[in-house]
Amino acid sequence: MGLSSAMQWWEEWQLRILVLASCFIQYVLFFSLWMRKAPILRRLRVLAWIAYIGGDAMAIYALATLFNRQKHTWDGEISALEVLWAPVLLIHLGGQPMMSAYSLEDNELWKRHTVILVSQVTVALYVFCKWWSGEKMLLAAAILLFVLGIIKFAQKPWALRISSFNSMQTSCTKSLLPEGLIYSLEEYVQAAKKCVPETKVDTQYEEEIESNYMFVDQSVPYSFRIAQLLSFLKLEDKRAYNALMVCLGDTFDILYTKLISSFTSLGIVLLLLLPFLALASMVLFTTSHKDGHNEKDILVTSILFSCTTVLEFIFLCLVLGSQIPCVGNFVNKYTRLWHGMVSQYNIMSFCLSRLQGWFANMWKMVGRSTYAMLQVTEDSMSSEASGL
Repeated sequence: MGLSSAMQWWEEWQLRILVLASCFIQYVLFFSLWMRKAPILRRLRVLAWIAYIGGDAMAIYALATLFNRQKHTWDGEISALEVLWAPVLLIHLGGQPMMSAYSLEDNELWKRHTVILVSQVTVALYVFCKWWSGEKMLLAAAILLFVLGIIKFAQKPWALRISSFNSMQTSCTKSLLPEGLIYSLEEYVQAAKKCVPETKVDTQYEEEIESNYMFVDQSVPYSFRIAQLLSFLKLEDKRAYNALMVCLGDTFDILYTKLISSFTSLGIVLLLLLPFLALASMVLFTTSHKDGHNEKDILVTSILFSCTTVLEFIFLCLVLGSQIPCVGNFVNKYTRLWHGMVSQYNIMSFCLSRLQGWFANMWKMVGRSTYAMLQVTEDSMSSEASGL
């Protein structure tokens, strides 16, 4: 196989490989929630980071390749199915609900993602309108995919804006504040000292804990903090521990996923609508006439349609399953609850990283062995805590 043959093969398969790789990255992003939450999968977090960084780049590169690609394939036939991949790439640019941001700084870039939304939707519509030459059923499938892709893409900057610091600050409304406002720091300290010995455990207490505001560095009024402290003190140890895990898990969902925006009024409507748009487009493509199209393009298009529909319905089933009592406990255990471990920073390794020579290497070995012993102790303590 010569160089010219390899180049010809790459020109023929380049776009197919790019769109399939983009589809694979979407599945990695979908399951990245468990990679980031579960301690046993912490070695795979670098894979989630690579998928988050490369997901948008892969989809944009595929759109650019589609934009620059000639209208005819190598055998001279019109490739209308390749144009049908443009709205699918818009869906990929929208990302997955399980991961909207990798770091807190990503939430502040929602304006940049809005600009990317406008530019990439314009490119996709231009490619489709200029080169489309398919039949009516494929056109209907493409229109449904464009509606799905634009909505999915628009959800990304929307979710990032909701999770941004300024937006979360304004969401702390006066409706959350209890009566008996406390304004000064001294009054807050005295009230906290007073409620700790006086509050008794109430086994019948069922008030929901709303302490997500405590974990995101917000200026929560002291009166709200006192109310949440009283709620924790009234709970039994095991129930308080579970409530704390729920709060940590909810805080993670607020900052790094689209789950909060999905549970708004508009988000629920879209949650119920988008999977059936994907299903309808797949049915239209399956029942359409494919005579004259490249069999390889037909296979790639079928894979893209099927994988897109499966992802949409998996998320819908997870959300609906969490509302069913018998299934909700299992779903919440692996999606909502936080695990019984908190990451720590190794100060010894940080201090020794600046040293050089055999003395530093010796102390680094001591630091690693000490860290391993502490890790074993943490695992045993976390297993005992989970058994409470």
